[in-house]
Amino acid sequence: MSDRSALQLYVYAVPEEDEAAVQRGITDNCLEPDTEGADGIVLGTRYLTDEVPVGSAYDLAAHLLTRAPGTAFELWQNPVHEHSGHYVAHLPGIGSYEGPCTADGSPYVKLSDVLDTLTAGPDDAPTLTADHLTRHAAFFTALRHARATRRT
Repeated sequence: MSDRSALQLYVYAVPEEDEAAVQRGITDNCLEPDTEGADGIVLGTRYLTDEVPVGSAYDLAAHLLTRAPGTAFELWQNPVHEHSGHYVAHLPGIGSYEGPCTADGSPYVKLSDVLDTLTAGPDDAPTLTADHLTRHAAFFTALRHARATRRT
């Protein structure tokens, strides 16, 4: 049996042309809103499931980045055993961040990663494609503003 853990998603903005792809990602991962009576995509609501296979965060992020590129979102999969969780956030027009995280979705950001990213060329991106990765203060400032819309 493969390792499984919780997966959580917040959608902060979604253009009409991305709604079907976002809903598909929610449905395919059995994510449920944590607020009663939510119908459709409710911005700022946490969608979650208790158990999905490890790697589901990467798959959902890849789906959203390719099929719903205009959508602002934040997602993470909880750590399993001694391994960190997986965190991905995307803000259209600003960029994306991917990295390890805690169970509450707080990304681990090492100073060496930030410095390496500032000096690395586009061919040096580790996992998601280079055009999806940014690690800078403007991104996290914008993400803090998006998080202010959370309902939970």
